[in-house]
Amino acid sequence: MLDSPAGLHGKRLKHALMCVDHVVIPVLPSAFDMWASATFFEKLVEVKAIRKEKISVAVVGMRVNPRAQSAQQLTDFLKQFDLPLLTCIRETQLYVQSIQRGLTLFDLPASRTRQDREQWQPLLDWLVSNKRQYHSVI
Repeated sequence: MLDSPAGLHGKRLKHALMCVDHVVIPVLPSAFDMWASATFFEKLVEVKAIRKEKISVAVVGMRVNPRAQSAQQLTDFLKQFDLPLLTCIRETQLYVQSIQRGLTLFDLPASRTRQDREQWQPLLDWLVSNKRQYHSVI
């Protein structure tokens, strides 16, 4: 797993991409986050390994309220780049509460986290279905 800064570009981006099989890009449904991501997406689709589908790329919407207009704006924004929106993760205090206890969402009782686990499942399925030797996330 590799975590990188949002502004990664140029030789550093190309070098990081040589080390991965998967790229998961978290994006908030905010005008600022989408604006900041646009340049990265443009650079990403220029990379030969991504154009030839040697590296799998997907987007995860973070802190998304599906009833808000911003959720649709995020979907429309991603269509420009032909990037799949795998899933949207809601904003919930469960993450704050669990991290304070040194736990993850998956350490909590399933009955308490059912909705959140369902939101994570498409990402987990995607990683497994696109499995190569290892999984890498940017």
